[in-house]
Order: sequence, then structure tokens, then C-alpha cells
Amino acid sequence: MTSKKEALPKLFDYKDYRKYLGDWYVAAKEVIRGFSFRSFSMKAGFSSPNFLKRVIDGERNLTADSLKKCSLALGHNKQETEFFKLLVLSNQASSPEEKNKYFTLMMRSRKMGELKPMEKNQYEYYSHWYYPVLRELITNRNFDGTHQWLADHIEPPITVAQVEKALKVMEDLGFISVNAQGCYQQDKPLVTTGPEVYSATLMNYHSGLLVLMKDQLTRIPGDKRDVTALTLGIKKARLPLIKQKIQEFRQEILKMVADDVEAEEVVLLAMQLMPVSK
Repeated sequence: MTSKKEALPKLFDYKDYRKYLGDWYVAAKEVIRGFSFRSFSMKAGFSSPNFLKRVIDGERNLTADSLKKCSLALGHNKQETEFFKLLVLSNQASSPEEKNKYFTLMMRSRKMGELKPMEKNQYEYYSHWYYPVLRELITNRNFDGTHQWLADHIEPPITVAQVEKALKVMEDLGFISVNAQGCYQQDKPLVTTGPEVYSATLMNYHSGLLVLMKDQLTRIPGDKRDVTALTLGIKKARLPLIKQKIQEFRQEILKMVADDVEAEEVVLLAMQLMPVSK
């Protein structure tokens, strides 16, 4: 039985429960004699022989009761059962806030920390606006190497404990390190999210930035900030081109500052583009 389970997909590798169920079914057909949608339904206690297929195809959602039955038929242990529940709730959430709530619980689970420490740290990095800021601030020529200095030079202020945790996470991710002289240094000139970062992680990051921008808008003098907005009437075909131009501009800015190894100031550049008409 152990060898059969080892041949089945690992739940903690998935962010889409329907994809997991589909892959699990295909693998189970190979290693479990006589396995079928009907036999799965019988084991789980479903009256419909095609229940699993309909869930995989997106025709049905899992309820609290059917979720438990599926976990039992899938042979989940206690930790897997809890993770599967959170995965289902995250995937079926009706709002971004609800989706992110369950995804956060997934990322904070002990098993994710054991099996996917890099992914958990990556989620941590993009869940706090000040992590990237600290990464830039350590290159400031006036940085005295202490956590207190970093805490004092962040706006709005954060605690020394937050600084310590952030630096540890960034070291584990390979974003920064301590050199032979005992000083922090950046190990990568540029850090971008790339395609591998899960969408809920990005939503968490950008939601935090929007809250920060709102709070700071009235605190930062006008001569120290530049906040602009354009309201444009456009053709639908123009939208992809505008997005492309913004992406190109962002890359140009990144290339322009890539050689600034000693940060004198840390700034936050945010650009928003969203339709406001139907």
C-alpha cells in the first residue's frame, strides 16, 4: 500500500484541487487494480458513480460533507485532510479576500514549512511591503549594520523584531547574505515575481501596497511624491498595447537602477491600470 501511495501525486505540490484530483485519478488507474470513477464513488459513499469526474471537470463543487468523503477515499492523513480542505475552500472562494484568507492558512501550515520552505518564505516575502524596502535599504552607505538602524529608517516605522524576521526570510531565499566583513549584501541585483509566484501571493502583496499608498498619501508632502491618474476613453483593442507599454517602461526602470549598488534612498513606484466602465 505504501508503494502505491508513493506513486500517487503529492497533495502539497498543488494549488488547484481539481488538477490534483485529475492527476490522482490518472495515477490511481495505473497502480490500483480495478480502480474507476465508480469504485471511487463507492469507497467515498457517493450515490453518483461519476461524482469525481464532474468535480474534476468543474461541473460540481465540493461541499463540507463531500470534501470529507473525498479525503477519506483519497487516503489522506490528518495534515493532508486539513490542507485539502483549505485548498478546496481557497479555490472555490467567491471573493479575492476569502481566497487569500484560506491560501494564507495553507502557506502557514506546518507541513508546508517542512516540505516547501522556499515557497512558504516566498509567500512571506510578498506578504509584507517592507521586505523589499529592507532589501534595498541594506545597501545604503550610512547603514551601520544594526537592525535598529533599519527599523528607524523605514517609513512608516516597523519594529526591530519585524526587521529580524524579514532579514532571516530573505537570507533563506538567497536574496541577501552576510559577507566576510559581517555586512549584509544583496545576492541578486534584481528580484521580480516572475511567472512562478502564485496569483494569491501577488494579490496579497499588491493589496498591502494599496493600503500603504492610501495611508501615506496624506502623510508625505507633495514635493516628495508623485501620484497621478489618467481617465481615458479607449478602444478595447488599445488595452493590450497600453499594458505592453507599461511593462516595457517597468523593465526600463529596472535596467536603469540595476547598477545602483549603494542605495541613498528607497522609493516605491506603483502603477495601476484597470477598466472602470462596462
